[in-house]
Amino acid sequence: MSGPYNLKYIHLFVTEVSPGGYILSRNGRMADRVGRADHNLADDLHREAAQGKYRYFWFEYTPSAAAAYGLECAWYHRYHPTDNPEHPSGPLGTESACPVKGCQVVTVLQPRG
Repeated sequence: MSGPYNLKYIHLFVTEVSPGGYILSRNGRMADRVGRADHNLADDLHREAAQGKYRYFWFEYTPSAAAAYGLECAWYHRYHPTDNPEHPSGPLGTESACPVKGCQVVTVLQPRG
């Protein structure tokens, strides 16, 4: 995982078109929200930055949307982000079980929102 970086500078650090996971923070010390990009991490981070709720981010590229979902789940369970009211849902059009040991969440065809 790389970061924390200021959301103003996404273009300097997220240079690949790739799926991946991210953590957003207001203060640069705490995970306020975790998320993932199934296709293009930079685009999703720019969308989050435009909302203006967060100032910092961490990120990690993944080889697939499924791997991004696994990373998002791992961070959700590890950091307990206050701005994620529900467990992450899997990639659209797939059946996904949370890979975190002990978690019983299975999502089926759940659109992200």
